[in-house]
Order: sequence, then structure tokens, then C-alpha cells
Amino acid sequence: MNNNTMLDNLKQTFTDLISFLKNPIDEAGPELSVAEKFKTLIYLLIIEIPIMGVLVLLISGLETLGLIDADKHKILDMIKSYPVILLLILTVIVGPLIEELIFRLYLRYKDNYALRFLISIVSLTGVQNKQKAEKFFISLWEKRYKFIFYFSAVIFGVIHISNYEFSYAILLLSPILVAPQIILGLIIGYLRVRNGFVLGLLLHSLHNAFFIGIPLFFMLSDTEKLNVETSSFAIKIEETNDIHIPSTQKNYPDSLVYKNVSLKTTLTHLLNTNEKFLNTNNTVMLDKTLHLNFKNKSKDSSKTNSIALNQLAKTYDFKIKKSIKPIEVWNLEVVNPSLLLKSKSNNNAYENSITVNPEGIIIKKSKISALVYVLIPKSNKMIVDKTGSKDNYNLTLKTKDFESVKKQLKEKYGLSLVKQKIGLEHFTVEFQKPE
Repeated sequence: MNNNTMLDNLKQTFTDLISFLKNPIDEAGPELSVAEKFKTLIYLLIIEIPIMGVLVLLISGLETLGLIDADKHKILDMIKSYPVILLLILTVIVGPLIEELIFRLYLRYKDNYALRFLISIVSLTGVQNKQKAEKFFISLWEKRYKFIFYFSAVIFGVIHISNYEFSYAILLLSPILVAPQIILGLIIGYLRVRNGFVLGLLLHSLHNAFFIGIPLFFMLSDTEKLNVETSSFAIKIEETNDIHIPSTQKNYPDSLVYKNVSLKTTLTHLLNTNEKFLNTNNTVMLDKTLHLNFKNKSKDSSKTNSIALNQLAKTYDFKIKKSIKPIEVWNLEVVNPSLLLKSKSNNNAYENSITVNPEGIIIKKSKISALVYVLIPKSNKMIVDKTGSKDNYNLTLKTKDFESVKKQLKEKYGLSLVKQKIGLEHFTVEFQKPE
């Protein structure tokens, strides 16, 4: 098959799909050979995957903005918890089969066993009543089929909102979050009606294999460095090369949840310093990218950072030395308290989050100090928090250049950066086995 023929067939499949979705009817398509059915399946995958890719990027953008927490998605929990073979069986075979039986088997009247059961019950009252019931159901089915078809896709999508941990933000964003499943339901529904239940099931299975296989591949590429649980703490450290996910840091009084964060940035937080004051004898080790999950089980939450730091030091075999050196710094001061007050967080500040991406920084329910230690590597300046504020804020900055950062801080949040020379504490991370 040449490229032109393939493109023509792809266009024809897309046209037929759109025509059907505009006006669904319970009518099988033309009889196809096995090879033709396989080609139809591949064409629909080619149509479906880019659409899903765009929607996945949109949902990833919501995560980057801190509006949703993908760490609490049930599929991600399954990827982390189940053996690979079991996960593939559940998501590629068992799950699609169950969902297709529930949501799309009945889309052909001849396979709607619920209606057939009702008719068989009516038939107990006589043949005439059975005929009336069958005529009634067929008439209702034909008149309402469009609604029935759309409803099957929508309910299939809505049920998947249970993959997310409930919150008002999830509820508000649910039309976007379940849009991939609704569109998938429409496409599979079309294939099921036109070409049979088995082909629809195969499309569902291949979809899951593709979209769960990719994150599974990246999860398997992570190297577990430490996974320890004691009576006083639990810690898991994985090294990752997955550059496709945003860097996030979530700090709780008794735990740390870091995703795709460098060892250098992690130590910066644990030492309550900034990357400009962190030196090393092994930059390769310090640039390693980690997933860190730490839980302090002791009653003293003030030990959270020190315990995590101690475990990192043992895992990567380093020691930390301190020294005082003069340096040019920028003091962050409040010049307009009323303007800063507008960004104060009124929500429960138990959970805070920091998201860093190439365009900027998003701070949620965090102290000014959180902004400072992520702003330093972005601006390549030493910044010291002189605000004295203990409150939590929601702050968003575009980090195009330092001057624009200064302007945004002053105009949006009433904060000013003032240059000064002082002696500050420096840290040197000395790896015992430098590479």
C-alpha cells in the first residue's frame, strides 16, 4: 500500500467516524476481512493518539499550575505498587474487558441482554404481550439511540474521575480531566457498533498498552537507591532520567515529597541555604535527579530535615563542611505590606508546593523563604529573606531575567530587592568517593 492510498484510507476512516458520531445509529458497517479490520483499528489509533496527547499535555499543564496533584492518581499508585506483569494484565486485558462488557456490549440491540431479559419476563404473560414489549423497546431504542450512545461514552468518562483524590478543584476541572476517556468512549463505541465488540475491545487494550506503557517505561527506568522503613522514619530515594515531568517539591511538617528534583536542590532545602552557597568536589553526583519520599514518624517534626539529610549523606557517602565567606547579596524586603497581603494564603497551609519550570516559579501556600531558595538558581543571584514574614503566600513569577523579576516582585507583591555585601555561611558537600 503506497502512502497516498494509506492517507486516503485514513481520511475515509476519519470521515466515517465523524459522520457516525454526528448521528449514531445501531447499524453495523460493511463486512470487512480480517486484514481490513486490522487496518481500521490502526487508522483509529493514528487518529486517537494525537488527540489524547494534546489532552494529556493540557492536564499536565494543570498539574504544573498546582491545580491538581497527579501523585495521587490511582493509575500512578498501581504503577508504583504492582508487579509489571500483573499491572499489564490488569490494565491491558482484564480492565478493558470488564469496561467493554459494562459500557459498550449493549450498544447493539441484538446484544442488549438486559432488554432481552425484560422481554423474556413479559413473555411469561403471553405471546401477544411479548410482541408488544419487543415492538415498544425497538421503537424506543431507535428514537433514543443517539442519547444512549452518547450516555455510554459520558458515563464511561465520568466514572474515571474516581482515579483522582476528591477535592473541589478536581470537581471543577472534571470536564477536562475526563475528556480523554469520553473521547475514547466515543471512538471505541463507533468501532464496537460498526465492526463488532472484539475490535472495540482490541482498541481499548491497545490504547491502555500505549498510554500506560509509556509512564511504566519511565517508572522502570528509575533506579531505586534507598527504601527503608523504621519505627522513626520511612524514606525512599529513586534516581530518574525522566525529563518529561515537572520538578515539584511538597513540604509538610513531618514529610517531604520531591519529584524530579536534583540532589543539589534537595540539599539546598534541607540545609536551609541556596545553591549559590553550595559547593562540592563532585558536580556530577550533586546534579543527579531524584524522586524523594520521606516520612518522619517521630513526634518531633523539627527533626524532619535533619533525619532526611542524614539518610542522604549515608546513601551517597558525603560529608558537609561549613565556612563563612563575604558575598554580594540581595535582601528581599517588604515595601508595600498591603500589596503583599493580597497574595496571602487563606487556605489550610499544612500542604505547600513549589513548581519550577523553564518559564517561571509557582509557589502555593508557602513562606517567602520558599520563594527565595528557588529564585536563587533562576536569577543566579544570592537573595536573603529579610521580610520577617511567617505567613504563607501564593506567588507566581515569570523568570525571563533578573530585572523583570525585581519589577514583578515590587509591582505584584510589594517586595523589593536591595543589594548589599555581607559574610554568609557556605557549605561544601564532600563525596568520599569522587567520580
